Amino acid sequence: MKTNSFTVKDLINAGLFSLLVFIAIFASGMIGLIPIFMPFIPFLCGLFAGPVFMLYSTKIHRFGMVLIMGVIIGLVFTVTGHGIYILPGMTLLSLVAEYILKKGGYASVNHTKWAFTVYCLSFGFNMIPIYVSRAAYVQRLVEEGYGQAYADKMMSILPYWSFFPVLALGAVGGYLGATIGAKMLKKHFQKLEMA
Repeated sequence: MKTNSFTVKDLINAGLFSLLVFIAIFASGMIGLIPIFMPFIPFLCGLFAGPVFMLYSTKIHRFGMVLIMGVIIGLVFTVTGHGIYILPGMTLLSLVAEYILKKGGYASVNHTKWAFTVYCLSFGFNMIPIYVSRAAYVQRLVEEGYGQAYADKMMSILPYWSFFPVLALGAVGGYLGATIGAKMLKKHFQKLEMA
């Protein structure tokens, strides 16, 4: 029986999968400790979080489940010092993802893949401070112990023009991750009659 209101089970699923997606994103982001890999962080976040999101999609039957996840993850990133842009970015893109899922009746694997692809654009929002306040960002890196050489290398790898290609890489990673997740869960989706 489907209801329009959230159940305790929905909220537990939202919290659990928010944690699992956050872990996948955070673990993928660790590659940023090597500055030459910074442009690939959004790609890897999408790639590794995609299968988890696709499993989560089997639990989504109403508007708001992705929004809850986006707000939770956005808050965690904001509180842990990833900038002020991630929370509004994740919230906005979560709403767009919700709309895509709703258009697919919460039963379309293809709509779910595209919803996650859009959601993955938010992974680049962690990097906005690199582009809008470079000097302050470099100073913060040096003060946190990364060193001037690390900061200089990161800035050389991420010139101003690279923001939109980095976002696009996040979307590509998200689509590939969701596609891998869909293939891994194909029998599960068939059982749930998700096309």
